[in-house]
Amino acid sequence: MDTTELMGKFKAVIEVEVRTEKDQYDVDKQQLFIDMEKALQELAGSRGIQNFKLDFDDLETIEGREKMEDELEPLGIRHLKVTKILADIQSDEILQKLLLKSSECIVRIYMINAYDLASRDIGGASDPYVLISCGEQEFSERDNYVLDEPNPDFCKHYDFPVVFPGCPPVKVDIMDYDDLFGDDLIGTSWIDLEDRYFLAEWRALADKPVEYRQIYHPSSAVSQGVFKCWVEINPAKVAPEDVETIYDISKKPKEDLEVRLVVWDTKEIKMMDDEGTSDVFIRAFFDSNNAKETDCHYRC
Repeated sequence: MDTTELMGKFKAVIEVEVRTEKDQYDVDKQQLFIDMEKALQELAGSRGIQNFKLDFDDLETIEGREKMEDELEPLGIRHLKVTKILADIQSDEILQKLLLKSSECIVRIYMINAYDLASRDIGGASDPYVLISCGEQEFSERDNYVLDEPNPDFCKHYDFPVVFPGCPPVKVDIMDYDDLFGDDLIGTSWIDLEDRYFLAEWRALADKPVEYRQIYHPSSAVSQGVFKCWVEINPAKVAPEDVETIYDISKKPKEDLEVRLVVWDTKEIKMMDDEGTSDVFIRAFFDSNNAKETDCHYRC
């Protein structure tokens, strides 16, 4: 009998290559960088720029690429997009360096709200709450479920200490609270953190994008609703003056307001009486139990 069993899953970058062709590719790429740097130095010399030199390690980050762009600016070749071309050529080595370097980070998930959640209760909407986890750490909002609400507001953030590479994905379960028969799963979404962390363009964004994520149930291929969130990945060790901003997304308290409607005049009122006039008044209301009426203007 087969004694093997599934222990887990892994993510990898896999290359299938002919060794001789790979070796030749590496040689050609190295020569390309040498020729490129030599051509740029000659161009800089023709423009009177002395001791021009590029640090190709700057290609690993967006900040480094911006620095390289500034260094190339006096050469007048920005339109050739030299930095992007070099970064694309070097992308495999850049990724290898990042994968070989262990980095401790704090992942912060801002859960804003959800809408159009599927019902798990007979004859009514679900009573949703969030169950969010990353690896062994889990946060449950079961005590803060929202009664009979398909469009709940969450307005909280959650922090997870992680290490890259090898960070597990964030699992977001939207649950339906049930006091008697056990809670039901409305839907799940998985947030891959490494796809973000190892993408230089994403890391360079000062304001991370708000994401609208579908949730799914194992019993159906149809979306069970949408939740709105955004993800931040910050270094675990930062200087006090560099501590990242924690955004307050808690719900604003309710306010009592008064709505005032001012009716200035009327035009082209239909004549409803035999005398060619109307007895006019205006009624305004939010609902039929809270109507407001003006005085009646007879024979106008």
